[in-house]
Amino acid sequence: MRSVLLLILTSVFAIHLSKAQVKYDEGRIQVLGVQLLQDANDENSYYYLPQYPRLATRDNGDFELLCIKYVGEGDQPSGGLFHALIQFSLPDTILSQVQDALTKKVPGAKVMGPVPLQPLESGEGEGAAGFQLVSAVLSNAGGEGSFSRSVVTSGYAPLLPGSKSAIAANLTPEGATLLWNSFTGATSDVSVSINASYEAAVKAYNAVVTANMDVIYNHFSKLYNYQHNYTRRQLRNISDELVKDGKINIEVYDRSKGLNIKSSDMEGILNLITDKITEIMFNSETGWSKAPEREVAVTSGQVKGRQQRGWITKLFKGTGNAKYISDDQFVLKKRSDIRSNKFYLNLSKTTTIKVPVHSSGNLGGFYEELGNDPKYFRIVNLNDAAFQHRNIFFQIDGEYVDAFKTMINFVSVNFKKEHKTGAATTKEIFFNYSDIEKGELIKSISFPRLGDKSASWLNYDYRLNWSIRGDDKLISIPKSDSAWISSNAPVISLKPPFKKEIIEIDTDRSMFKGAGFSTAIVEFASVLAGKKTKVGRVMLRAGDAESLSRIAMYHDEGEQVVYRVTWVSKQGTQKSKLNLLDSDYLFLIPPEPAN
Repeated sequence: MRSVLLLILTSVFAIHLSKAQVKYDEGRIQVLGVQLLQDANDENSYYYLPQYPRLATRDNGDFELLCIKYVGEGDQPSGGLFHALIQFSLPDTILSQVQDALTKKVPGAKVMGPVPLQPLESGEGEGAAGFQLVSAVLSNAGGEGSFSRSVVTSGYAPLLPGSKSAIAANLTPEGATLLWNSFTGATSDVSVSINASYEAAVKAYNAVVTANMDVIYNHFSKLYNYQHNYTRRQLRNISDELVKDGKINIEVYDRSKGLNIKSSDMEGILNLITDKITEIMFNSETGWSKAPEREVAVTSGQVKGRQQRGWITKLFKGTGNAKYISDDQFVLKKRSDIRSNKFYLNLSKTTTIKVPVHSSGNLGGFYEELGNDPKYFRIVNLNDAAFQHRNIFFQIDGEYVDAFKTMINFVSVNFKKEHKTGAATTKEIFFNYSDIEKGELIKSISFPRLGDKSASWLNYDYRLNWSIRGDDKLISIPKSDSAWISSNAPVISLKPPFKKEIIEIDTDRSMFKGAGFSTAIVEFASVLAGKKTKVGRVMLRAGDAESLSRIAMYHDEGEQVVYRVTWVSKQGTQKSKLNLLDSDYLFLIPPEPAN
């Protein structure tokens, strides 16, 4: 139940981090050397950015580090091993201190966890690999002049909460000494780099649009009347001026190009606003530039008390220029109409960008406190009984190599070594015709001593299984499946469970011709793998240059071999009776020809 609850809490925490997004432009705080980034949606929530990669620790506080120097067994060279786990997060003790300092600086603020990091995608910059090892000793593994025989890293940056990256190296004697000594200083030769990124909310496009327009209307009229018996002249001087001064100003702070952000949507909005403002400002009928209502100039009949013609007079004489009967008069008009219009709009577009994170940490400075702890640093002598191994060699007996060409499919060796600790080493090897043809007549099996200081550690057990051509059953030695052969010999010669006999067959070829026989066929039979079967066949011809022939044949131990000769002539074949083979030399004499 507890493990299920822990799994649920871990899943919830991971989901929360996946949804978290921090601000880029604002809300950044540095507390005790740790950068805290404000949540984009909650001003009281902060996420920390680890300062550098650190040596990982177990739940009990132990560091996950191992550095070993070893002395080789016998004439074997010495060397060393190095293994470490790396994490990219803050220890709980430091995180608690950061939380206390943040609360004092921003009351009510909480550290929610690490900033959700993502590995850099390929091509996002130099060193885009998520996890890199930086070390002179651990570089050029296996190359010429290298201090390390092999170096393996997990290759993935520990970006998720609780994740770790691994480093493992097999060192040469020089490399082990150099690396060990580097740990005794404040800075070691082993550094690790983390390359990652996080998403942050940023105002990528800010725009302020302003528009100003002044509409000024001036009107001036003057009328001068003079009464001294002369025709009326109405002086009219009308001056109407419309001064229109309009200006549109768009101030844009655009980071879209630097951030590789598509700003076509914002540009479209700005274009639309500009068109609308222009229409409002310069539309002379409904917009800001609409002309003010005109003032009427001084005209006939506007001066009070002036004599006017009657309708009969107008009918016959028209309006004309009549003489004034009133005193001299001036009528002046002046009007000013000033209108100001202003427009202000603030546009902003918030987007998400990837912020790269490159950090390096050094694995050093802790040897002074941990150097005497064998959990982390120790020297091992491989001549110690706990590290010794023994090799047992199994070799095909050279006398039976040709049997793999004619009758043996393969032989397998089952190996067992039971240790005093209760553990057991079990292995298996086998030989087939392909191995024999390539000259692989020897194979070995190794087992550890495991601290056993008695001579019994040399003892072991083995079983053999032979496969014979044409037989689907294996010949096991020992026969019982529960039985084993015990030995402490360093080399075991593998011989098939058969007896090998080499028979020489001789005859006088001139007797072949005298008796009229051209060929003699000798067939041998015996018991092989518990079955009666033919075990050899030799053909002798009258024209053979050599009179002596040899044959190697195999049969079960203790079984007799019989043979029969078939003589071939132009008249047909003539078979002899079965004869018991009692010697490794057989001389054939042709029989009398049959009538």
